[in-house]
This record gives sequence, C-alpha cells and structure tokens, in this order.
Amino acid sequence: AAPSQRPAAVSPSASSAGGAWAARGPAIGSFFECRLDSAHDLANLLSALQLREKDAKDQRVHCEARAQGLKFIAQSGAKDVAVVGWMMATSFKEYRFVGEHEDLHLRLPVAPLLHCLQIFSDRAGLSLRYPVGEAAELHFTMEEDGAVSECSIRTLVLEEAPAIFGSFFGPGDVMSVLRPVQPEFWHNALMEFAELDAPDAVLRLTLRAPGPCSEANYPAVVLRSQTLTSDAEVELPRSVFEDLELAPRVVAAGEVTHHYPLTSILASCLRASKDCKGVKIRINAEGVMSCQFILRSRGQKDLFCEALISPMADFAGAPTMGAGRLVPPTAPASTAATQPGTMPGGLLGGLRGLGNESTGF
Repeated sequence: AAPSQRPAAVSPSASSAGGAWAARGPAIGSFFECRLDSAHDLANLLSALQLREKDAKDQRVHCEARAQGLKFIAQSGAKDVAVVGWMMATSFKEYRFVGEHEDLHLRLPVAPLLHCLQIFSDRAGLSLRYPVGEAAELHFTMEEDGAVSECSIRTLVLEEAPAIFGSFFGPGDVMSVLRPVQPEFWHNALMEFAELDAPDAVLRLTLRAPGPCSEANYPAVVLRSQTLTSDAEVELPRSVFEDLELAPRVVAAGEVTHHYPLTSILASCLRASKDCKGVKIRINAEGVMSCQFILRSRGQKDLFCEALISPMADFAGAPTMGAGRLVPPTAPASTAATQPGTMPGGLLGGLRGLGNESTGF
C-alpha cells in the first residue's frame, strides 16, 4: 500500500488445535489494550520465540494477558524446548487489562503476526487491542510518518486456564550458573555449530572445575559436536565469564558433561542471543538448561526471554561425571520443557526479588 493509503485488515485463518482450544468470542468484559513507541519491541520478542522447525509457518504461541503485562510461551513439537517471553506493563507506553478473571489466554499464529508488525520500520508506533467487536480477533494499528496500517489476527481462545507451569529452577536449587562478560561470546560460540545443525546432531557441553595445577585462564566450558562429515569444538576460557558458579558435584568430579540435541539449542537460543544485551546460563542437577536473555528495547524498559532445553535422557553418558561415570537424572528430563516456569526472580542479577509475588507471573 502507498504511504497515504490504509491497507485492508489482515485476518489469517486459524484452525483449532483440538482439546480445550476453540475459536470463539472472548469472555464478556475481558479485554486488554496497550501502546508501544516502537512495534519493533513486540516483533523482537516474538522473533525470539519463533522456533526453527519445518512447520514454523504454522507455529502458534500461547499469550497470557493479565494486569502485570503479557507473557508468551512457545514449545517445540517434541516438547523438549520451551521459550518464554515477558513484556511487563511498564514496558508499554500505555497498558490496560480489564477482566472478570485475573488473566486471559490466547493462542496466536506467529508468522502472520510478525509479517504485520514488520510492515513499517522500527520507528512505527503500535496500538494493540483485544478483542474488537464480537470477533475473537487481535487488532492493532501501526503508524509512521502519517502512514497507517491496520491488521487483525484471528486467535484461538482457551476456555479454561492451562495447567500451572512449574519451574525447574526454584530458590535454593543446586545448579551451575554462567554469565558471560559480553553476550556476544555465547552467540559466537553457538554460531560455530550452525553448519552442523541436523536432527541427529548432539551438542556436548562440558563444565570444568579448576584443578590444583590449572592455569588462571583454563577452559571452563567446552562445547563439542560431531557429524559424519565434520566436527566442531569451542573452548570458553574462564576470563570470558563475569560469573562462573559450579555446582558442588562438578567441583567434586572435576568435570561434568551434558548432552543436548544441537537443533534444540540453536532453535531456542540463536535469535535471542544475537541482539541481546545480557545472557545467563543455568544448568540444574538433571541437566536441564536455562538460557535467560535481556533483549534490547526501543521503549522504556528491557524485554526478557528464557529458553529451557531438556537434555538427552536416553543418551549413553548423560550426564557424565569425571572419567565417564554415569549418573542417571533424578527426574524424567523429557518433562522439563513442558514446564516453562514463571518470571525468574533475579534474572541476570538485575531483577533480583521480582518473583511470582511481585510480577504475578
């Protein structure tokens, strides 16, 4: 459309995924509306949730709206990866939620939504409202330099709230924590494995504790992957980490190796790590990995995203301690990514104290 024209509304169809999902009108009296200085912020967050899968064009994310803001959850088809994003109410120029219940649950198609959000440049302002009229549609208006675009996205509305998601990283849990000095270190390390990405490729992540004769800048984290035709290895020295806290069992064993599907790591972390301003990696006793990102924002507040990746529970040697002793996980690792968790308190050390009680997430 020419800059002076108002494009027709876009209403991509969305079929029900079955179960409790149904295309219907919204609950009476339930709605939310908000305004952003830049549509880029919402597009940036949704891009981080767009998993690289064969059916990516049909991927949908769960959106939870409540007075504290918006939360988005995406899961892989195999349920081994979950990515959660937050836009707190303070991230918006204006935000209002009204409802008979404390939250509203929608299921949104990612590809059409991103297409609409990227019509203009990152200077375009965004007004968002759900619902408009009697239809179960998410309606938003973008404006830049006098040009206006209006889009409507059909949604799937959940009749009942989904099961409460738990967290595999509760207060007091024993875990290893890694925080690079610069987030580019983590992104560049993962990029070394991009050409090896294949459904059967395995990423081996080894945590090493310093020994009595170790150099000050010893390789604290080693990433390895191998295919039939090529292999790659990246050593991250101690100096690239601002914080490096190893779990007691890692220190006792000298090193521990966890195994993950390479595709799962790259699909959930590459987009978020590319433009983030902070990253923290956590690994619990079962090997579940949490990568927390602070995303850059054009608005008043930062955006937050967390990727949860389940380890390969059936891999011979997962997790491996020391010289190859096997330690079976204490809980089924395949269930980890089905419980994306809540807004993490102390995210990257900058949100310490913002747990469930203060955010509502």
